[in-house]
Amino acid sequence: MQANRMSRTQRGDEAVQRAILALVLAVYPHYRTIPELSREIGSREAVERAADKLVEHGLIRFHGTTLIPTEPAYHCHRLDAW
Repeated sequence: MQANRMSRTQRGDEAVQRAILALVLAVYPHYRTIPELSREIGSREAVERAADKLVEHGLIRFHGTTLIPTEPAYHCHRLDAW
C-alpha cells in the first residue's frame, strides 16, 4: 500500500493557511484583510482558498474581506499552544 502523500498544491495551501493564521493572530485585536494578505503572501486566489479552509476548521471568520480569529484560535495562541 502506498503512503498517503500530499500534493504540492496541498502543501502550498497549508503553508498559506499557516501564514494567514500567524499574521491574523499577531495583530489581534487589529484586523487583516484579504487584499493586505494577498499583497504579503501571494495570489489572492491562494489566500482566499486558504482562508476558506481556516473558516471551515473554525479558526477564523470573515467580516466582509476582513479576517478575524475565533475565540478558540486566539485562546490557543495566547496559551502558546502551537
